[in-house]
Amino acid sequence: MKNKKIKLLPSISIVTCTYNANLILFKQVLKALRAQDYPGNLIEHIVMDAGSSNGTVELAKKFGCIVFVRPDLKDEEQMRASIGFKKAKGKIILIIQSDNIVVGRDWFRRMVEPFENKKVFCTYTAQYSYKKNMSATTRYGALIGANDPIISPYFLNKIEKTTMIQKRYNKGRIIKETPNYYVVKFNKDNFPPLGDNGQMVLRSVMEKVNKDPREYLHLDTFARMFDLGYDTCGVVKTSIIHVITPDIKRFVIRRIQLKEKFFDDKRNNRRFLIFDSKSKKDRINLIKYIIFSATILPTIIQSARGYLKIRDSAWFLHPIICFLMLGAYAYSEIKWIIRKRFIS
Repeated sequence: MKNKKIKLLPSISIVTCTYNANLILFKQVLKALRAQDYPGNLIEHIVMDAGSSNGTVELAKKFGCIVFVRPDLKDEEQMRASIGFKKAKGKIILIIQSDNIVVGRDWFRRMVEPFENKKVFCTYTAQYSYKKNMSATTRYGALIGANDPIISPYFLNKIEKTTMIQKRYNKGRIIKETPNYYVVKFNKDNFPPLGDNGQMVLRSVMEKVNKDPREYLHLDTFARMFDLGYDTCGVVKTSIIHVITPDIKRFVIRRIQLKEKFFDDKRNNRRFLIFDSKSKKDRINLIKYIIFSATILPTIIQSARGYLKIRDSAWFLHPIICFLMLGAYAYSEIKWIIRKRFIS
């Protein structure tokens, strides 16, 4: 019976993009993947490296990864990911970053289970989590269910995860629940941002939309899947750790870099919008974020309420990060407006 169960498990292609990864952290990532209670012959790990010089490639090879080095795509992580998906041979693609640590030896088995439902094209964890010795920023991101407060459930709610204090999954429409997972159907208004941080997707579906690596953007690619009728996900009652830099200045700069690269110059060409100016709900939630962050007190209250449920001092980064990100986003927007109106 045990062998029969193993034969029924789907093959998995893990795809990871790297460039001079934090070796201590990346080793933890690889160890957690290697420790999975899952047949090794059903797993391949593809690493799309951009020409690392710090030992990242050697470490990946030590753990049995298939490594492709593309220094010509150093600044094009999305293109490298797309190429990695094209190289995948498994039935299921698992998107893992070099800062994602899977939780528990049964993580793979739990994540593939929802695919037994033929309507499910993608699975992801309901929440993030952390270890107590991790940085305050990592703990904070897990607590609010996002690596940026503006997209968290507290404001724009443009994230597939819930906060850690949310006991039951509350996004989309739950059409089935088991002890291990929810089957959730989404519509155009509530389809979440997908394609990162430990999500699984059927390779057959990815192949339908991943045509040109130069055009690949993970949010838009998964939005194309929705346009093709793929609207049902398996939300697994487990978590994944997304390690966030402890350097708050670096964290803020990185968020602005992502905004400027993937949003500013593509505002009229994106299929999935983190902020949709035509959406009344988004406009209201953005105003809420601005008022709450600028006046500080409301975000302190949000922190205190969270702290009463999960006693972790990282909650009190919330007013600080909200305020800093508000200033950073405002500065970035002003720069964009000036460049657009007076320079371009």
